[in-house]
Amino acid sequence: MLPGACAARALCTATKAARRHVYFHPRAEYDALNAARVRMHDPAWKQRYHARAGVEGTLSQGVRAFGMRRSRYIGLAKTGLQQVCIAAAMNVSRIVNWLDGRPRAQTRVTPFAALAPVA
Repeated sequence: MLPGACAARALCTATKAARRHVYFHPRAEYDALNAARVRMHDPAWKQRYHARAGVEGTLSQGVRAFGMRRSRYIGLAKTGLQQVCIAAAMNVSRIVNWLDGRPRAQTRVTPFAALAPVA
C-alpha cells in the first residue's frame, strides 16, 4: 500500500477511472449559491428569467442554424457586418415560417424526462 493511501481502499468499489473527488465551496460562495437558489422561487425572478429565456432561444437559433459561433472574416467591422446579416436572415426566416403557419419549436425534452408519466 502506498504511504498516505486509504487503509479501507480494498473495501471500495472497483473503478477503472480515477477516484471521485469531493469539492466544498468556500463559505461565501456556498451562501451566495444558496441565496440564488432561494431567489429562483420568487415570481418576480421568474418573470425576469422568462425574458432571458427568449433571448437565449434567439442566440441558440443563431448558433445552431446560422453558424453564428465563428466569423468568416477578420476584423471588427467585417465581423459586425456578418452578425447584422445573420440577424436579418434570422428575422426573414422567422417571418417566412410565420407566414407559412409553421408553429415555433417546443422546448426539447430529455430522454430521461420523457420517461416521466404525464400528469
